[in-house]
Amino acid sequence: MNPAKSLLLLLTALLAGCAVISEEACQAGLWYERGLQDGARGRGQSLVYDIARQCREYGVRVDTEAWLRGHEEGVAYFCTPENGYRQGRLGNSYEGVCTGPGADLFLAEYHRGLADYQVEMEYLQLARRYDDLRRQLIAVNAALASAGEEEQIRALQLHRSALRRELDLLDLQLRGLGFVGFSRFY
Repeated sequence: MNPAKSLLLLLTALLAGCAVISEEACQAGLWYERGLQDGARGRGQSLVYDIARQCREYGVRVDTEAWLRGHEEGVAYFCTPENGYRQGRLGNSYEGVCTGPGADLFLAEYHRGLADYQVEMEYLQLARRYDDLRRQLIAVNAALASAGEEEQIRALQLHRSALRRELDLLDLQLRGLGFVGFSRFY
């Protein structure tokens, strides 16, 4: 398949959306092309049964053989190591469609990408918490500057100490993920 056709196939697959199939798509047929798109999106073969059930409601019979031929070709585009990494990096689920000798390479890259995705998600969660605690610390410091009563000052100092301890812990967690630059700003 030439690069232009491959690009068109992938763009069409991206625009297809999440619905199983519309009445218009059932009426249009194009089962080989639909299978090609679904395979290129990494969708499992069981999808053809959902399509057939939906199209039956519209009075249309699905050519499952054509869909399966297209699906097999589409899966070949999906099951590359580069796409495995991309799917994992995006946090996409994997429906187990890759088989044969390329499946191991796809899965290795998928898991590598998924690990990178999970580290990024953990980092973002920790960084958001870190920023939130820093804002709280700024507010506590501002309140301390204007506090007049001894009991209020002690309570604010205790709160400030607790915030600093949690910030130190978050800093260690972020450094453990390989991110530096979150050292004490407080």
